[in-house]
Amino acid sequence: MWLIRVTTRMLSDVDILEAIKSKEIVITPFDPEVVGPCSVDLKLDSVFRIYSPGEPVDFRSENLEGQHTKLVDTGEDPFMILPGQFILAQTLEKISLSKSYAGLLEGRSSVARLGIIVHAAGLVNPGTGLEKPSKLTLEIFCENLSPVLLHPGMKIVQLMFVPLTSPSKMGYDQRPGSHYVGQDKPEIG
Repeated sequence: MWLIRVTTRMLSDVDILEAIKSKEIVITPFDPEVVGPCSVDLKLDSVFRIYSPGEPVDFRSENLEGQHTKLVDTGEDPFMILPGQFILAQTLEKISLSKSYAGLLEGRSSVARLGIIVHAAGLVNPGTGLEKPSKLTLEIFCENLSPVLLHPGMKIVQLMFVPLTSPSKMGYDQRPGSHYVGQDKPEIG
């Protein structure tokens, strides 16, 4: 009988900077000031996808984005998220990971303390951005009883990196069924 031992290792700031230097991890634009002890802070872009209130959302619909949502670009102005509102947003930075690393996204506690929950599907697959670096889509919900202003350029999520035990055979961008290769706006599906 084989015993499989699972351990999770995460890159430290030293390892992150080395992986960026060797281009195993690419973040564009990159600011070394956003590297923490074991993560990189990513900033909020100015493009938001807003759902139409009261419209039923059917996951099987052919055109979810066109029927039930609209894209808004606030430029340098903040986006005001309302209590109970759910929106899609994206990172300002584009990301590319080699097939040797996966990324884990977490909302920042300073944002959560304002009642803003940021979920980003949690996982950035190995090989994401290999064909074309991508902005990461963020799912944002306002639990606050008051509206909250989301400012483009604010630090919104942390990206942590996990080395794989061996490089993945096929990267995310290379998989035939991958939906979000090279995305430059927040997409539903």
